[in-house]
Amino acid sequence: MTNFKKVFVFSLFFMLSACAETEPTRLTNIEGLLPELSFELIDENNNEVTGKDYLGQTLIVFFGFTNCAEVCPSAMYKLAGVLKKLGTEAEQVNVLFISVDPKRDTPKKLQRYTDVFGPAFIGLTAKNELVKQMSKRYRVTFGYGDADDEGNYEVSHSGAMFIFDKLGRARLLATQSSSMEDILLDLRWLLNSKV
Repeated sequence: MTNFKKVFVFSLFFMLSACAETEPTRLTNIEGLLPELSFELIDENNNEVTGKDYLGQTLIVFFGFTNCAEVCPSAMYKLAGVLKKLGTEAEQVNVLFISVDPKRDTPKKLQRYTDVFGPAFIGLTAKNELVKQMSKRYRVTFGYGDADDEGNYEVSHSGAMFIFDKLGRARLLATQSSSMEDILLDLRWLLNSKV
């Protein structure tokens, strides 16, 4: 190998290593693409809360509902697995589970649901109009199916998981296809990056 090739290979390796340390590599980087975390909702303890109440923690925001049969439990178990693998770093992370079905998801029901996944998981709800406003803010879609004779209905919703840094800035987007390893790698990067 010539000296030129050696220098080129070394330079390329150095640049790739530097990028790996300063940029997420698995999830979608959404820095600057979505507004900062802002909301006025009711938490699972029936307290009024705002986005400012959660500053200082890295936040994973997921819109779902407790009657969801597949998407929500799958995402929540995946996130619980990520937090477990983070070890003590998980103390810096909260998962905000925002209900898109406030008619059925009372604070008490949300608390029973999030308790299954661990203390880092917090259920949030509000009047339907406030949830719609927040979903528009973060470009999340959801809709309701027709109710059956017993009043049961389906709720369709996107499976996006938004990750905000400690200052409330939207930084990363995970999807249903993102693996636990993908989320773990980039979440660890964010936790260790200078915000």
